Amino acid sequence: MEEDDGHLENGIHAAKDSDRQQRLRLCVLNELLNTERDYVRTLLFLQSAFLHRIRQTAADQQCLSPEHVKILFSNIEDILELHKEVLSAVEASLQPEPQPQQALGHVFLQFRESFSVYGEYCSNHEKALRLLMELNKIPNIRTYLLHCMLLGGKKSTDIPLEGYLLTPIQRICKYPLLLKELLKRTPKKHADYPAVEEALQAMKAVCSNINETKRQMEKLEALEQLQSHIEGWEGTNLTDICTELLLHGNLLKISAGNIQERVFFLFDNLLVYCKRKSRVSGKKSTKRTKSINGPLYVFRGRINTEVMEVENVEDGT
Repeated sequence: MEEDDGHLENGIHAAKDSDRQQRLRLCVLNELLNTERDYVRTLLFLQSAFLHRIRQTAADQQCLSPEHVKILFSNIEDILELHKEVLSAVEASLQPEPQPQQALGHVFLQFRESFSVYGEYCSNHEKALRLLMELNKIPNIRTYLLHCMLLGGKKSTDIPLEGYLLTPIQRICKYPLLLKELLKRTPKKHADYPAVEEALQAMKAVCSNINETKRQMEKLEALEQLQSHIEGWEGTNLTDICTELLLHGNLLKISAGNIQERVFFLFDNLLVYCKRKSRVSGKKSTKRTKSINGPLYVFRGRINTEVMEVENVEDGT
């Protein structure tokens, strides 16, 4: 009788684990679908707000030469056309709405050769940023680009143009992370498992073949790992709004007369501050135990650097 009870209990646990795994797989499928839609919308915005508007401007009124436009935007329209097809294939695979049993790995295998279109864009990116920096020093061009942004429906406080131009690199780097998570949430008996496993390796290869994306992918993986060590994280994920960690260290936070030591992490678009988690008594912390024992910090707050002001305080008090 006790043996039967044990089998029953094991069966219940297995069913619960299976349900949880299905819920988590559904979450990843939804994220893939929704972020792909967001990405295509961003590319359409760049095309309509900038490229179409620049082409429609009379030749004698243009402040950007065709060469400038080619350097700034490279082959972004080719990338847009590719991702219209990718999005269509993703949506078709997840009709009428995402379900855990649905397959998605084949989509990335179908387009893996086409993703080579990113090579030109990524190799041109640093040159585009240098040009944009120089163009922004010219008042009429800076004003023109800002007008394009505003007429395209974006506020001046939104992501700057250089942020939008980084989006394709961020997106191609994000696919291995998303597929890694999808594979983790896909049971080995699932029909999609072999395709997702192959798709993950294929997208890693795509990124590794592009020097810039390889560098960005390593940074994104580092951000993902850092966030996993922060308990109680709130708001948008680091990999969606930041590209790298610039500085980190301990500082004193003074609020309403209270002085508290906090760990601050400064990213390119965000400042995050945390409380260091207490060590487990009787156990000496090492690099190895830190990496496997879960969160090292407790989330306490975040500040968007776009709206942050820094004031020099004498003697640091």
